[in-house]
Amino acid sequence: MKKFLTLVACTLMATSISFAQEEEYYYGVQTEEQSADQASEPWPDEAEQSSEVEPAEETAPADNKVNKQTSAQPAKAFEPTPAPAHIAQADDSQDSYERPANNEQKFGIGLRAAFDYGMMYGFKNEDDDVDGSPTGIGFEGGLMGRIQLISNLHFAPEVNIAFVRTEHEYLHQKRTYTSIDLEIPLLMRGIVLDKFYVTGGPQLNLNLSNDFDYDNKESVEGYEEKIDEAKFTFGLAVGAGFNIIEGLFIDVRFYMGLMDLYPDVKSISDYEDGDIVGEGDDFSYISMKGAKMMKIKAGLSYWFI
Repeated sequence: MKKFLTLVACTLMATSISFAQEEEYYYGVQTEEQSADQASEPWPDEAEQSSEVEPAEETAPADNKVNKQTSAQPAKAFEPTPAPAHIAQADDSQDSYERPANNEQKFGIGLRAAFDYGMMYGFKNEDDDVDGSPTGIGFEGGLMGRIQLISNLHFAPEVNIAFVRTEHEYLHQKRTYTSIDLEIPLLMRGIVLDKFYVTGGPQLNLNLSNDFDYDNKESVEGYEEKIDEAKFTFGLAVGAGFNIIEGLFIDVRFYMGLMDLYPDVKSISDYEDGDIVGEGDDFSYISMKGAKMMKIKAGLSYWFI
């Protein structure tokens, strides 16, 4: 009976040591092959314990030996499994990687050019003699920058010079509006995939020059029209782009102005009976109220830094 109890005690002790060892490896890194090898190899202490408990006559001293062995055994420190050779080589190659991918650089400078299709929307003129809202084409070009905020998210401001020429008809005469603006888009650019990005943000516009003309201007009787564009407008721009080759992108962008282009231009309907158009007044035979600019842009950009 004492021999049986001694054997049970030794078995319980070996089992507890085995569970303790498995709990340590739960927080470490080990492969399946290493786990199998460690499970198949017996602990040296277990072999010594099994050899020491063979005599049956000395049951009481055997219990003392088990207690002494249990108290004398030091706790085994966990030694992390060394990483495989191919992982170590990958780490070394990563340290020697000098230049990150182009879309992950901290700063960047580039050039951009685009063709624009412009249209005045919000045009509130209800005169039947006016043939639609002014539409036309233009182009723009300038500098763009990029500052990385977090991974795959950049602040991408631009400074562009934009020209647009729109036209429509009034009394079967073509009326033409031209404008040259300094456009400053303050955009956020997010990289969705490796070669695809989306962008959006506010855009500030400073008018540098504008002109208005119409057919047979000399033959029109009465007051001469004077239509000047607002010096400052702003709106919102959104778009998307795709990387063709390293550093070269194509993009499509949509801009919607939020301010009237001609807030100071009066029409005939704005004057009361007896009022006279002043010499310096901005005047139009048709109402320009509510006219805002909308553009669809197809561009090409290149990051040289």
